[in-house]
Amino acid sequence: MRRLKAWCLVITAFLLGEGWFGNDVAARTLVVAINDAPPYRIVSDTPDGQSYEGIYVDVVREAARRAGLDLVFEVVPFKRALFLMESGDADLMLGPNRTDERLKYMYYFGAALPSEPKVIYTAPMDANVIEIEDLEHKLIGVLRGANYGWQLEEARDIRFVEAVDYETLFRMLDLGRIDALIAPELLAIQHIQKFGPFRIKKSDLVLQGQPSFIAISRKSDFFLDRSFTALEQHLVEMRQDGTFDDIYGRYAHTD
Repeated sequence: MRRLKAWCLVITAFLLGEGWFGNDVAARTLVVAINDAPPYRIVSDTPDGQSYEGIYVDVVREAARRAGLDLVFEVVPFKRALFLMESGDADLMLGPNRTDERLKYMYYFGAALPSEPKVIYTAPMDANVIEIEDLEHKLIGVLRGANYGWQLEEARDIRFVEAVDYETLFRMLDLGRIDALIAPELLAIQHIQKFGPFRIKKSDLVLQGQPSFIAISRKSDFFLDRSFTALEQHLVEMRQDGTFDDIYGRYAHTD
């Protein structure tokens, strides 16, 4: 009798796993913390609600499709997204640079996204920025919570002004409330096209870009039970099979 019960349990588990009872185990749903930062993360309002696209969104959606995962997006400011990752209230974040502090609460998938150089905009009549020292004693607009790399970390006497999004920074520069702003190159182009024209000019100095990643919260159940390894493998395969390049090409060419 016990042997019969044991076999029944085994068969039931098998049938549930195969979905033979007509009630397949639902795909796992992951929460993605996202802010509007075109062309990487594009959040649009439509009659049917918000829609999400962009380089990083398309990449993670394709990887999730291959892994049989569902995604839901939570739109929050960039710094709030970092907090949600630290607390475990979000599973994934798209595009953060890797820093020692963030490594404490985020695991970075082993498939780096394209690096994006940072550009500097100033008022049209201001002197051209050729080197970091040209920004000394000026008010420089940056995105709250963002990382701009070692080049700024070593800079002296630069006064940073943080804003919740880049649209605010461009408007502040246009109104003369800051002296310059720093932004990813493609993002700057898209913001100027969408929200301009602005009374600004691009400087010659370009800051070296750092690799961006898709990261998972170390407090996420998806991380703790090691389920994330399948998603990571698909990301690596996509980097190798040209999918990354194809997706990037859809957005990279802007006039």
